[in-house]
Amino acid sequence: MKSILDNCGFSYLWSFQNTSPNIKSTIKQRLEDQFTQSWSGKTWSWGMWTMGEKNGLRRHHFAEIVLGLCFGIILSSWCRHKILPCAPLAGRCCRTIHVNYHVNIAVDHLEFHNNHALPEVVVKKSNEGLDLNSYINKNDKNFLLIGVITAKKYLDTRAVAAFNTWTNSCSGTCKVIFFSSEGSTTKEEIPLVSLDGTDDSYPPQRKSLLMLKYMHDNYINNFEWFMRADDDVFVKGDKIEKFLRSVNSSVPHFIGQAGLGKKEEIGKLFLNRHENFCMGGPGILFSHTTLRHVGPHVHSCIDNLLTTHEDVEVGRCVRRYTGSSCTWAFEMQSLFYQNYKEEKGSFKTTLKDKSVRKALTLHSIKDPQQQYRIQNYLHSSHIQDLHQKELYLQREITQIEQNLGILKPTDSITRQGMMPSLTKYKPKVRDEVLTWDFLSKSIMSHHNLNPKRGINKPLKHALKDNINQVLQIMNKNARQKGRTIDYKDLWYGYRRVSPLYGADYILDLLLTYRKHKGRKMTVPVRRHAYLHQTFGEVEFIEDPTTASSNIEHKASNSPFTYSSLGKGGKSSEIIHFILPLAGKVPVFKRFMQNYEEVCLKTKEATQLHIVVFNSESDSSSIKSLISIVGQYQKRYGGADIEVIYADGPFARARALDLGMSQLSEDSLLFFIDVDILFGREALSRIRYNTIKDIQVYYPIVFSQYDPSLICSNSNSCDIKWTNFTSDLGYWRSFGYGMVSTFKRDLISVGGLDTSIKGWGKEDVDLYTKFVESNLTLYRSIDPRLVHAFHQVICDAKLNDAQYQMCIGSKASSFGSQWQLSNIVYSLPDILDKKDGRR
Repeated sequence: MKSILDNCGFSYLWSFQNTSPNIKSTIKQRLEDQFTQSWSGKTWSWGMWTMGEKNGLRRHHFAEIVLGLCFGIILSSWCRHKILPCAPLAGRCCRTIHVNYHVNIAVDHLEFHNNHALPEVVVKKSNEGLDLNSYINKNDKNFLLIGVITAKKYLDTRAVAAFNTWTNSCSGTCKVIFFSSEGSTTKEEIPLVSLDGTDDSYPPQRKSLLMLKYMHDNYINNFEWFMRADDDVFVKGDKIEKFLRSVNSSVPHFIGQAGLGKKEEIGKLFLNRHENFCMGGPGILFSHTTLRHVGPHVHSCIDNLLTTHEDVEVGRCVRRYTGSSCTWAFEMQSLFYQNYKEEKGSFKTTLKDKSVRKALTLHSIKDPQQQYRIQNYLHSSHIQDLHQKELYLQREITQIEQNLGILKPTDSITRQGMMPSLTKYKPKVRDEVLTWDFLSKSIMSHHNLNPKRGINKPLKHALKDNINQVLQIMNKNARQKGRTIDYKDLWYGYRRVSPLYGADYILDLLLTYRKHKGRKMTVPVRRHAYLHQTFGEVEFIEDPTTASSNIEHKASNSPFTYSSLGKGGKSSEIIHFILPLAGKVPVFKRFMQNYEEVCLKTKEATQLHIVVFNSESDSSSIKSLISIVGQYQKRYGGADIEVIYADGPFARARALDLGMSQLSEDSLLFFIDVDILFGREALSRIRYNTIKDIQVYYPIVFSQYDPSLICSNSNSCDIKWTNFTSDLGYWRSFGYGMVSTFKRDLISVGGLDTSIKGWGKEDVDLYTKFVESNLTLYRSIDPRLVHAFHQVICDAKLNDAQYQMCIGSKASSFGSQWQLSNIVYSLPDILDKKDGRR
């Protein structure tokens, strides 16, 4: 009986014992059609038709006789091997080989006609990679099996990135198998099936259909749902599961983004007026009932391909044996999301769009590294949602305790327990009043030397995230309310940050109101949003640069993390300091004292290469410099301190080039000036932030103001170089003289321009070369790199560009804006003008 149901396409009846009243008539009709086709093909002669015609049996009574015969063992056996696989397709029978699949073995369901000899079936040895027996237990009942189509050239890139990222998002209820062409192997720990008789040609029609055959033959009883996916798609397993839990898997379902083909293909895909197919890129879902119908007939679909499109033929095969087409629901376009906004895909600029957040799958992601970035973003969004829920719960607990009298008005409330408000912070004196920054196309703030400037990227991202959260709140019940609100633009806004409580925003938003129930309308609207972003609790993590070497570090799956942190791997890498020098004996003496404390006494892995220009220093200065160096060489050995002499006028680019000329290409270089003070922590950041062939480190140093201006009103002037208040100095965001790079990376971008003479410009030229290369530039504030103040003398012989840069640097080193303004205010000739005076 089970064989009869299987061959008639009603396998699910045996599993679920469905007793629908229409089943009997449906079985009768299907058996009648199959028997009629087998008779017309002359594959079996019973003489039954003549008898029926003679006795005047009507068609209905004849079907009842056939139904009775079908329950016999002879008809069951003969129908399986002779009539049912072939008669519906052709007028003659064919011989079919049925081969059982084994773990990590994919043998094609081969079909041969009578005039072809049967080949010897070769069983393939197990592939390298993850053992499928241990990965999927045949006795377990799971929910979703995802088959990912890939190719040999992508096994170690896209497939690995997919397996290390989104495949772990199903909470253990789904499994993923990668299907590649014949002979595919990998050393990576991924579940891989090599399909014999297939290659990596595109489109992968045969590979895709045989993948469905494999999943049907091996796992049809282990999973409720099956999915076909590409290796360049990102699947949100948790959302897929939540979506499918609401759908009945015992009904033939074929779910995906419906497609009809391109304009130029209309009428050429052999689709009827109301027929479609599920687009393969964003992924396709099959209920187990659908796969039960389609799986036994995959070889027939392969033999009757009408187009070169793989997804079209999969849809045709499903429609042929289930009668179901792809879901027409318009919402599937946003659930199975195809990125048309970016030419090359990968969601590098559209990752924060609301459509990405709503989607179940994201296609296409050609760059494997982007899979990790998307996963990190989704994880951070999830963490943000959890923090928000925690915040709501803490506020609710506080409110309940207040209502019950447990929390008295005099008791202090934690920041997280306070209700959102723009008046949390209450200043006690005038100087504690928090000022607002004005936001529009630019930002107006008194915190900056230039009050008006462009909005930087961190603030842009913060605004975008906050606006997205506001829209999510507005559209939370959009379907029930029959309207949606879309963001159009930010008209203007205000922002301030309280160090104790968080960031406050007042935003004037331009929105679009869309009503899709009742009287439909689309109108522009403006709304004010008052937002408070609460700071979270303080969290403590261990600094990886000081982590114990005894701690076991688990290697991260992401290629962007350093697995060697805390292990001592990078801590022993030699840093080569390249120091150009011309005169400045007292300053050099201070530098060597600093170098001794940080590097020599602690036996750090560093080497100092000093390049001295003879023409820029008198003989006594050179002797003093050599004497200072000799003292340290005698005390600590001369191998780690080197002096190189250079002739001609001072040129920083030429000095740096000479300093590194004798070093190997794998040497780690750090270009430094004699005015720099540094701490030991800076050495760790230089090592970890400079990655060979990948990343160059440009630290942002703190530059001190003129101490004579700072201490003009004070008797004592003891300024510590680790004091970073705004009255003592500023961070050189546009200074590029300090750089850490590997020599081979410097050579790869064209090296230093040694034709530049005198002060400046060589650092900007090198920075521009790195920007235009494929290397990543890492810019960050380093609190252990300080540029000590010194008088800047601008030579009039410099060219115009260098001279203007020198004047600008000199002007920025005088003092802070407040100090300079106080000096101006104190001048009576300016502020206390009398009539008749100019």
